[in-house]
Amino acid sequence: MSMCITIFVFLSALVFILLKPKGINEAWVALAGAGILFAAQLLLLEDAAYIWGFVWNATFSLIGIMLFTSMLEQNGFFRWAALHIVNRFHHRQLRLLIGLSMLAACITVFFNNDGTILIMVPIVLEVTALLKLTRTARVAFLLGIGIMADTASAPLMMSNLTNILTSDFFDISFGEYARNMLMPGIAAIFATVFVTAGFFGRRIRMEERREEAPAAFPAAVSVIADKRLFWLSWIVIAMMMTGYLLSGTLGVPVAFIALSGAAVQWAAGALFGHVNTRQTFFGAPWLIVVFALSMNLIVYSLYLHGAVDWFPNLLSPVASGDAFTGIIGSGVIFSLLAAAVNNLPAVLVSSLAIDQVNGPAYLPYTSLLGTAVGAKLTPIGSLATLLWLQLLRKGGIHMSWREYMKYGLLLTFPILICSLITLWFFGIQK
Repeated sequence: MSMCITIFVFLSALVFILLKPKGINEAWVALAGAGILFAAQLLLLEDAAYIWGFVWNATFSLIGIMLFTSMLEQNGFFRWAALHIVNRFHHRQLRLLIGLSMLAACITVFFNNDGTILIMVPIVLEVTALLKLTRTARVAFLLGIGIMADTASAPLMMSNLTNILTSDFFDISFGEYARNMLMPGIAAIFATVFVTAGFFGRRIRMEERREEAPAAFPAAVSVIADKRLFWLSWIVIAMMMTGYLLSGTLGVPVAFIALSGAAVQWAAGALFGHVNTRQTFFGAPWLIVVFALSMNLIVYSLYLHGAVDWFPNLLSPVASGDAFTGIIGSGVIFSLLAAAVNNLPAVLVSSLAIDQVNGPAYLPYTSLLGTAVGAKLTPIGSLATLLWLQLLRKGGIHMSWREYMKYGLLLTFPILICSLITLWFFGIQK
């Protein structure tokens, strides 16, 4: 009976999160589900303490990075970068697609995937509307940055909430993470550019031959509100990257580095009078703390009551073969799990299963690629994708789940396989 209740609560929460009746935030849905499990005594306070130990570093790191990116965005930092690309390539739309996709990759790698969606989707919607592109071409641009937001989140630890959660669970330092994931992550980035440009290239080249004159765009420097803050931003980013690199040696949580970087940028912005503290504070994803804790509690309840016992049994024989078969096979399994139930709950299920199987050293890294890259297979695979779809609807472009699934399956599998093969080729380094 306890297993049935936990499965029902999990599936109900997932349905409400996906459908969002009356726009209810997913955090409150997850909190209600966890509350039901506590009321039914299927979860205890010690379970909450265990899960908090699992999620606190990742969630506060995400908040720090989102606060920092919010202040950069207020100063025009990302629009400055986008305008450099747009002004150079708006007569050559295929190159523009590649340029904007690479900008999305840079934002994801050095900040995070959700921030990329919030920053880039409005910019791309505006640019493609001014260029008077057809819906198909606009979708190509939006898919380019939408897919890149997750596939580019593999190279560094702080690029995705799932990366930090997995690294904390297996005690992987920033340096160790980068040694093993940098090359597969770079492979995923270039595979994303190649696949999207190849798939949509013919359609976009047809747009280049249209007679409508492209719109004029402002000079990049004109959008910078305060040049002092702009140059300070580069210094703070360099300090944060150095801090991340030394975090394992110094034993400093990555959340401390992210929050410190945000604090320095905020203090400078307040001093120069170019930061909206209210907008920055209330724009931060505070509810992600509620969501991460509550959703992981629901998933942990599934684990405690035997509802996911099948997963280690599925994983074990795949991981017991040779390295190439094991990496490809386990990566696909983790991807399908993330695509089916969302990558955040998939991280906990995967981590607990890997710990139980006690298999090869590559398993945490195939899990990382599965929950980052493979999550793009379906619209429910990641919160970034759900956010992307929501922003598209606000921008007047409605994409059905069926249409997304067509693109997701065609584009994501080649990127996933490319990144997994790269992981196998370079091996695992300690």
